[in-house]
Amino acid sequence: MTAEANKTEPSRVRNGRLAFFILSWVLLICIIVQVFLAGMALFDNSEAWKWHRTFVHWFEYISIILFILGWIGKLSRKLIWGSLGLFVLFNIQYYTAHGFVGALHPVLALALFWGALALARGSYPFLKRK
Repeated sequence: MTAEANKTEPSRVRNGRLAFFILSWVLLICIIVQVFLAGMALFDNSEAWKWHRTFVHWFEYISIILFILGWIGKLSRKLIWGSLGLFVLFNIQYYTAHGFVGALHPVLALALFWGALALARGSYPFLKRK
C-alpha cells in the first residue's frame, strides 16, 4: 500500500459523509413539503391539516440519524451539533402547535428550514475531502 493510499479516509467515513449529504437534502425537502401542506390547509383545503400532522412523523427523526452520521463521517462539530439542534426544534414545534404560543410555530419552521439548509450546504465540502 502506498503512502498516498494511507492518507485517504476509510470507506465508512466517506459513506457517512455521503449519507449525511443526501439525508440533509431529504430533510430540507421534507420541511418545504411540510410548510406547503400547512399553506394548502390554510388557503385551499382544510383536510390538508391531517396530512400536515401526519407527514412530520415520516421525517422528524432524520436529524437524529444525521447526528449519528456526522460522527461516523467525522464532520465538523457545527454540523454534528446542528443536526441535534434541529431535533430539539422539531420537538419544540409540538408545543407551539396550539394556544397563544402558536405564533411561534411558523417562526420555528423558518428556523428549521434555515438550519436544514445550513446542514445540507455545509456538508458538501466534506464530500470532496480525501
